[in-house]
Order: sequence, then C-alpha cells, then structure tokens
Amino acid sequence: MSSSGKPHRHGGSQPAPGPKDSEAEHLVAVAHEVLAETPDIRSEKLKALKRQLDSGTYHPDEGAVAEGVIREYLEKPEKTDR
Repeated sequence: MSSSGKPHRHGGSQPAPGPKDSEAEHLVAVAHEVLAETPDIRSEKLKALKRQLDSGTYHPDEGAVAEGVIREYLEKPEKTDR
C-alpha cells in the first residue's frame, strides 16, 4: 500500500511483487556483488599459459590431456545414424 492507504498498481495484469520476489532480487544483488569482487582467475591462467607458450616453456602433462580427452568422449551421449 502507498502512504495514501491505496494499494500500489504494478502495470496491468502483473501481480504485485511478493516476499519471494524481494528475496530473489536480494539474492541477485548479492550474487552481483560477489561476482564484482571475485578476481577473473581464468584470465590470469590464460595470460600465464600464453607467456609459457611464447617462451617455449609450456609442457603439458600428456597423460592428463589424454585422460581428459577420453573422459570427455565417454561423457558425450551416443549419436545414432538415422
């Protein structure tokens, strides 16, 4: 209700926001704050990898790479020819 004692109107057929709406808005606001304060770790890792590639010092673990490729392949759903 407004200070005049009349209920607020919220555009046409949309219901007025309830407690769940304000809770969701609060959670979204908190998520935005956390994201704003979280460092972009992936970009730092990519920069480090690029430096290693450029200097010729990047030597990945071939076994771990192969294992990841196999795991990814096995996790994909099977495709059937139609």
